[in-house]
Amino acid sequence: MTGFEQQVVVITGAGTGIGRAVAQRFARKKAVVIVADAEKEQAVRTADSITDFGGDATPFAVDVADAAAMESFAEDVQAEFGTPRVLVNNAGYATAGPFLEHTLEDWDRLMGVNVWGLVHGSTYFGRQMIDSGRGGRIINVTSVAAFTPIPLSTPYCATKAAAQMLTEGLRLEFAGTGVGVTAVCPALVHTGIYEGDDEVDPAELRTLSVSGLAQRYVAHSPESIARTIVRVAARNPAVVPTPIEARALYLATRVSPGGARLAARIFKPDKLTGMRARMARRPVLTRIDDYLARKLEHYESR
Repeated sequence: MTGFEQQVVVITGAGTGIGRAVAQRFARKKAVVIVADAEKEQAVRTADSITDFGGDATPFAVDVADAAAMESFAEDVQAEFGTPRVLVNNAGYATAGPFLEHTLEDWDRLMGVNVWGLVHGSTYFGRQMIDSGRGGRIINVTSVAAFTPIPLSTPYCATKAAAQMLTEGLRLEFAGTGVGVTAVCPALVHTGIYEGDDEVDPAELRTLSVSGLAQRYVAHSPESIARTIVRVAARNPAVVPTPIEARALYLATRVSPGGARLAARIFKPDKLTGMRARMARRPVLTRIDDYLARKLEHYESR
């Protein structure tokens, strides 16, 4: 796949953050963008931001955890726009806090969005892509949490690990059909999703705490992740950790799983980010990142 002009691209969780940035970037590549989000107003805002610069975007409100709603959504998209060439399963849900303080309702929502959301999207749109005979790309946005334990985030990590293995298994099953499947694994990203919110539902406090950590410790923008997603949509890599921290963590789990677990217990987010910030002032950061990217290619090609 070399270009996206007039190609239909579906993005879930596109109302804010990474999803919005991905939608805008595909639109600038002249794609026909389907902006899906559980919150209709957020989807409309993203679509409006695209039409403002002359892009082509249509908003849809859909809960990815709802199988019937996703099946209907896929049918509506195909009827009105045709079979998508790219599906970005980006919608995600996060909580934080001790494992024993998570309720079954917390688990249901995490599994519903982070795992079943990928199942639903990949099932309904994947079948369309295969039946069309034209192939396509499915990109599942997982996380570094898929392969690195994060303190006080056990349920979230568990669902992201499930999403990662779902993606890798699906890639094997779809091999030879023309449908490529890729896992993009971002590090924490500054989305600004809660900035300016004066009232927060107490039930969302754990989610807020995760967002607060991201905004406090991480300087990466959603746009940087969006660039990676659009780039890999034109190719077909298996696993794409991004940016440099994610690549380093992924390689560490491949080379020394025990060492990676030890590092997760020892290092604190502020120490890791402070180290990155100091290195970022020197060109050495680019050289290290290039080295890690080459190593990652080596391990993935074996």
